[in-house]
Amino acid sequence: MDASRDFFRTHLGYEVAMAAEGFVSLSRGDAAADIVLLSSGSEVLPPEQRDQQAAGLILALTVSGIEAEERRLTAAGAPITMPLREEPWGERLFQLTDPNGVVVQLVEWATPDVAVVVDAPDAVTGAATGVSDAVDPVAEVDPVAGVDPVAGVDPVSVVDLPDGPGVPALPVITPTDENVTASPNARMTGLAAPSRGSAELSTWTVEMAAGQTGPEHVISREQVWTVTAGALEVSYGAVTEKVEAGRTFVLAPGVVRRIHAPEAAEAHVAMRADGVASVPGTDGIRALPWAR
Repeated sequence: MDASRDFFRTHLGYEVAMAAEGFVSLSRGDAAADIVLLSSGSEVLPPEQRDQQAAGLILALTVSGIEAEERRLTAAGAPITMPLREEPWGERLFQLTDPNGVVVQLVEWATPDVAVVVDAPDAVTGAATGVSDAVDPVAEVDPVAGVDPVAGVDPVSVVDLPDGPGVPALPVITPTDENVTASPNARMTGLAAPSRGSAELSTWTVEMAAGQTGPEHVISREQVWTVTAGALEVSYGAVTEKVEAGRTFVLAPGVVRRIHAPEAAEAHVAMRADGVASVPGTDGIRALPWAR
């Protein structure tokens, strides 16, 4: 217990708020969570828990300026057990491990390089979406220069269009492993996107195993989902609908939604290519890497 206490005080700025034999409570004024450490064998624990260890526990703390935090902790000799990395779904994180095996994960969400104007009204509900219709990174894509060199696009029909010679009139997109994004909740395979031959729309497939559930989130653009296998349960505002294979559902922008797979399922999704995601209760927006 003393070793873990010193770890949190030395490296993460926690202070002792209360202590007794076999017990210490740690607090930090700007942190959302206090940490309570108990010695193994403590009689305040139920008998079946007294000999348990903390192995397998991950304590995740959201931070800002994550690169500076990694540099600070490295310089201080903290036991960093996973260096800074960025996951495909926009989570940036690194890990350190305390003397008792508690993994501390510092997390910061990556923000895409697009301008955002907060509280633009949703076209359907009139509610604030947190994303402006002025966000239009697709408009910056050069439809002439941005097509031919893109990996995964087969310029099977190259003609001299009015926009310029050598522009593919019919890009054919073959998905590769580089177009796949695997999250803890689903597997997305990018098809058409501005980086893969399209100018306005993005399409992708979603695969979910039975029992997987995505997080609650909001998308800034309309999405059209066609379930191609299995079934999906869609919670959308106050409504939950089960959509089986062969049916299509439309999600308007700016409404909180959650997707659950009661059985193994697959779907095809289409969206305007500049759509971004946000998570209720958190700051910032997140690009959909499979749609870029």
